[in-house]
Amino acid sequence: MHTNKFIIPKQISILLLLVVLLEIARILIFHSTYFVYLLWNIFLAMIPFIISSILLFYLNNKKLKIPMFIVGGILWLFFLPNAPYIVTDIIHIGRSHSAPILYDTFLVFSSAWLGLILGMYSLLHIETIIKSKLSDKMSSLIMVAIIFLTSFGVYLGRFLRFNSWDIFYDVSLLFNNILGITTKPTDHTDAYWFTMLSFVFIYLSYRAWKYNEYNGI
Repeated sequence: MHTNKFIIPKQISILLLLVVLLEIARILIFHSTYFVYLLWNIFLAMIPFIISSILLFYLNNKKLKIPMFIVGGILWLFFLPNAPYIVTDIIHIGRSHSAPILYDTFLVFSSAWLGLILGMYSLLHIETIIKSKLSDKMSSLIMVAIIFLTSFGVYLGRFLRFNSWDIFYDVSLLFNNILGITTKPTDHTDAYWFTMLSFVFIYLSYRAWKYNEYNGI
């Protein structure tokens, strides 16, 4: 995490190649483009990883300024839910009958795993930056808040069909929906249950990921 070079981990490159090959094979063999949208979702999941990688690169080269971190951090947070969001694409397994269900299972799970890894690396990048400025305790609290907001963002994307750029394009509609969820919790229990389950999943996944990264497992 302290290299002064911009490096894409091999795990990401290998998984990305696997997903692309599975997509191409699905099109050529089964003549179906049903799951091509996964490539778009992976592209969106790459955005927060790229942003956090750039911010970390500038930090390691002692060139990261506060305004850059604030602007980049806000933009990063808007796009971060796209990474774990791909996990929810498992609901589409079995809806297309053009390919064997096990083939689609491998395709979707490979994509979901790639999205999750992108998210884990990205969270680790940002936590490294925050820890360089704040105490470990404060950094941990901020990361909990970030993961919670990310979990809620996944809900907004999966169930209310909002996109990251709606914060710029249709902020009033987005704000009104969030206001409705927070002011009328009994009418939106699904939002609370999903957000909490998603939070536990992402938080525990990130803790396990950090442990493996720091201990070289």
